[in-house]
Amino acid sequence: MFVSLQPNYDTIMKTKHPEAFRFVRFVVSAFSLVALLVPLPSYGADTGTVKGKITDKADGEGVFGASVTIAGTNIGTSTDANGNFTIYNVPAKQEKVSVSIVGYAPTSQVVSVTTGQTSTANFAIGQTTVLASEVVVYQGGGIGTRVNAFYDGFPINAPQSSEIVWQTASLNSVDKVEVLKGAAATLYGSGAMGGVINVFGHLPDKFEVKAGASAGFYDAPPSSDLSVYRKGYTPWFTNSYVGFGNKDGQWNYNVLYTHSNDDGYRANNQYGVNDIKFKARYEIDATQYLQLSSFYNQSFGGYQYQWPDATHAYDTFSAKYSTATTERKNALVGLNYVKLFSDFVSLDTKVYYTHNGTRNEFPSTLAFNETYADRVGAGTKLDWRLSDQHRLLAGVDANLTTVNSSLLFSTDNSFQNQPEKNFSSFLQDEWKISDKLTALASLRYDWSGINADTFNYPQYTLVLPGNPLFPTYPIGIDRVIYSGTVQNKSVDALSPRIALNYKATDDMSFRASWGRSFRAPTIYERFITDAGGYGYSRPNGSIDKETMTAYEVGLFKQLGDRVSFDISGFINDYNNLIESVQIATDAIGFPIYQYQNIAKARIWGIETSLNIRPVDPVTVNLAYTYMNAKNESYVAGNPIVDANPDPTWLPYRPEHSGSAGVTWKATKSLSFNANGRYIGKYKNISSNTNTTGLGYPGDFVLFNLGTKYQVNQNVSASLTCYNINNTQYEEVVNFRAAGRSYVAGVDFTF
Repeated sequence: MFVSLQPNYDTIMKTKHPEAFRFVRFVVSAFSLVALLVPLPSYGADTGTVKGKITDKADGEGVFGASVTIAGTNIGTSTDANGNFTIYNVPAKQEKVSVSIVGYAPTSQVVSVTTGQTSTANFAIGQTTVLASEVVVYQGGGIGTRVNAFYDGFPINAPQSSEIVWQTASLNSVDKVEVLKGAAATLYGSGAMGGVINVFGHLPDKFEVKAGASAGFYDAPPSSDLSVYRKGYTPWFTNSYVGFGNKDGQWNYNVLYTHSNDDGYRANNQYGVNDIKFKARYEIDATQYLQLSSFYNQSFGGYQYQWPDATHAYDTFSAKYSTATTERKNALVGLNYVKLFSDFVSLDTKVYYTHNGTRNEFPSTLAFNETYADRVGAGTKLDWRLSDQHRLLAGVDANLTTVNSSLLFSTDNSFQNQPEKNFSSFLQDEWKISDKLTALASLRYDWSGINADTFNYPQYTLVLPGNPLFPTYPIGIDRVIYSGTVQNKSVDALSPRIALNYKATDDMSFRASWGRSFRAPTIYERFITDAGGYGYSRPNGSIDKETMTAYEVGLFKQLGDRVSFDISGFINDYNNLIESVQIATDAIGFPIYQYQNIAKARIWGIETSLNIRPVDPVTVNLAYTYMNAKNESYVAGNPIVDANPDPTWLPYRPEHSGSAGVTWKATKSLSFNANGRYIGKYKNISSNTNTTGLGYPGDFVLFNLGTKYQVNQNVSASLTCYNINNTQYEEVVNFRAAGRSYVAGVDFTF
């Protein structure tokens, strides 16, 4: 499932947009039209061809997807699966050929191009870090996410819930983003069933100063909206950053401060963040170095789960939630010691500390929820190239988490102290069987344990009005405290994986893999008693680990120099899949949820992608995914689940999804990008269910349009329209996402 980085909301507001912003919409429409009318460049007859191969300097393997261009022109191409490229219509003269790709140092060389002839340019490039701009996450998001996220290799998922703390990954200070799609638990541990995101902070190779700013606003929603929040009001959002860094002798460092502010696109959705990142490296000598990665950010905004609206009014409760706020504090301090024993053996040892704090306040009742999670950890990884055929990776990792939270209920209404211990070890062998066939075999062991033996939770009942505990409620509410026993204090698992890649020809390769993954239940999935103010959650003392067996086969094919195609089929078989299930309704109508293990579930499907370069300045990317997601242990009897259009379907999994993108580099300095995505309608959700699927999330198409202009070597400007069609959509029930917005920005590097 695609996960948007934008916040969600339930209400868009009926209003008439101010006259002043009609001009802005006209400008955006005009540049969209110009993008379609500007002619493509043409080339003369005195041309030749440049051909070559890009290889990794470390292992000699071809580098796929590298951009190869003729400097000062729009002429270029990308390398195929084996690192080969061919550029046609190159002017016959001395030309500079440039190569760039995320994760490698850019390089170039001069070649002599002769009319009607083919010139050769081969490159061996070394890995480094370069700027990445955006990332798409699969199966990421909230409590119990199956995506693991890292900053410089240190975990940034909130340890109590596994939620990804997106504020820690500000792209203003990023050199590159690695995205590993699919099951990756063997190397990255519990929770990496859906993939891995690793964000690498910036380190400059010379003295530099960076700064930038952007500003934008949310457009008016359609007149069909029922709310009055946007009446006579236009919400704005801004972002600015400034930083500097240097490489001087044995020292290399970078520091960057970012500030963001957002009025919000719905009531009580305001947001602000202050973030500072510092990274430094000290080269002890040519064979070893120390590296420090750190950040601290603080955000403040509306309580994201509650708001008044026309269709889900809570009467007197609405007044309470309309002033609620959320404050978050996140921090990381991580230290790496890297030792290169030889050209074939290296050791990376790390220690780290993370802090995640959240406070939700409800001023009208003087109530609050507060959670603090602290994690300390250490690990080491050995990289040993035994021979030209074998490369071994081995390592261990351990961490201790302490969670204090009012959401983990206790009889004295104080925070619950819930420590959790985790340990893992792994071994992987990359075996080059032949020039065409490569195998990957890996094994990981994980253990996770908690200290709790019992837990408490409240059950609410109706009483006479006037209960002092809830003075603003129209009726009184009382609570009875129940207790339970933890049945699975510790869980562990072995996670093996085998993968094969076969290069049948220079332009075609096959792949296949099999593996098992493991995820321990989070502390929140075990013990949380609050469902975000939208209801209650009942702890589950018998919840167990979930496991998944994954199968995949795939084909990559290069069709000439301008078209490549990739298709894969996958099957994911789950045992004890952990899902949130509505199990009851309380005395005043609020839903009661519980995280439970579904005995068996299967998700299978097909993923396809097509990359086309119809002409040199234009790149087209198309992708489509079909997914069949079934609860194979479904038994009728829960009226909330049974009311779905398809009760056997797993919640919040779209059957069909797709994306498309077009990039046009119109000139050396000017580029345009248009992209869109489609998410099919969900067949099953966890609450507010009905047999017709009325009001269900999904079933939407979004389009974005942007342009970037490189003013000179130091300055660039951009203009973007998100959700250009102003689609009103939801990806989670009752959490309406943002409509159309416009943003303009400028970036400086000196």
